[in-house]
Amino acid sequence: MAHENCNHGPGEHHHGHGHDHGHSHGPPGGPGGPPMDIQVDPAMQLLLDSLPHTPKPFALAEMPIPNTQPPITQVMVVCLEHKSPACEQCNVNFTGLNYMHQFLRAAPPEAIPPPPNVQPPPQRAEQIKAAKEAGNTAFKAGNIPVAVQNYSRSADMALSRPPWELAAVSRDETAIALCNRSAAFALAGAWANALADAEAVIALKRPWTKGHFRRARALVGLNRIEEARDAIVDGLQFEPDDKELNNFLQEVDVKLAEQDKA
Repeated sequence: MAHENCNHGPGEHHHGHGHDHGHSHGPPGGPGGPPMDIQVDPAMQLLLDSLPHTPKPFALAEMPIPNTQPPITQVMVVCLEHKSPACEQCNVNFTGLNYMHQFLRAAPPEAIPPPPNVQPPPQRAEQIKAAKEAGNTAFKAGNIPVAVQNYSRSADMALSRPPWELAAVSRDETAIALCNRSAAFALAGAWANALADAEAVIALKRPWTKGHFRRARALVGLNRIEEARDAIVDGLQFEPDDKELNNFLQEVDVKLAEQDKA
């Protein structure tokens, strides 16, 4: 049985190597990208201005950051009169504000949520795709350990997308990487690993028939033929005319017939 990579995303038909699943991304905008023209919603601004608040006089001062050796200083918000970040006499405490400022200055760009409706920068998608393609190259060359390593790296990067990015993008990228890794494990005869990855693919994208094919393939490798047939039938309910599943169903039926004769 031929082993092919899952180069298409869930919901797309598979046509062999050389077809890549891509996602369009807008121009980078967020930390590290060009400045963005953020439109302020007048209604939201009016709502914020209407909230009860008491103006607090403040100043900006260069202050040492606590518990740093050697001492590090940064600009902090302090009370206007005593130049203290937390002042009982002025009844102000800017500790939380200064901590947030310190965190935002030190945090990597991906840790800071972008404004709403801003497309994520394309670098992560390009890295995920590059790792997947490196896995495909190793797979075609028969270098299974390197293929598995690159597919794992692709999946790890997809799963580490920030939570504010579209979950569907991460699911698609992860499903493709795990589907490819399942094929690599199958080629190496590591059927239990191949089955685990295939079941993860189905959990991520149940309607995608490639995951069901990978699961059935692993079950045949484990000599669980009847379960393999059930896996194929499960996949065919989503795409009854899927050629790959129907061809494999015929192979599995032959194996079941041979078992009955034995």
